Amino acid sequence: MDRVIAAQVYMRICELGSLSAAARALGMSRPMVSRYLEQMEQWAGTRLVHRSTRKLTLTAAGEKVLQKTRTLTQLSDEIAGQSERAIPSGTLRVACAHFTAMQLISPLLPDFLARYPQLRLELDINNHPVSLIGERIDVAIRITDNPEPGAIARRLG
Repeated sequence: MDRVIAAQVYMRICELGSLSAAARALGMSRPMVSRYLEQMEQWAGTRLVHRSTRKLTLTAAGEKVLQKTRTLTQLSDEIAGQSERAIPSGTLRVACAHFTAMQLISPLLPDFLARYPQLRLELDINNHPVSLIGERIDVAIRITDNPEPGAIARRLG
């Protein structure tokens, strides 16, 4: 189970004071919320909550873990926000055949480079397959019915 998700579930349990309320708020089943709580307790190596039929209260360890959990989820949110706002920069190495470069990529370059001014584009134009790792290519565009074995191919268009 994902520890960040377990931490988020634990925080919601603590905020709402109930596994059922946390399950409803998170759109999860109650057993799933219970499993996340168990994961947090295993991770912490101690019991985090006292459960009764009517009430859920935090143990002393549960209080400490809640503070750490808040820090963890805040950091997770910050990291996620940075990647969503990140502006592409650096060098992008693209390999493609001569026809693809001239007919398909060239007309798109001015708009692409205007949209991503911090990106430097290196085109490797050739008509033979390239070693992505050996030649440090980020993306290879090939028009073929038979992709290379082991290549991750995606149909475009």
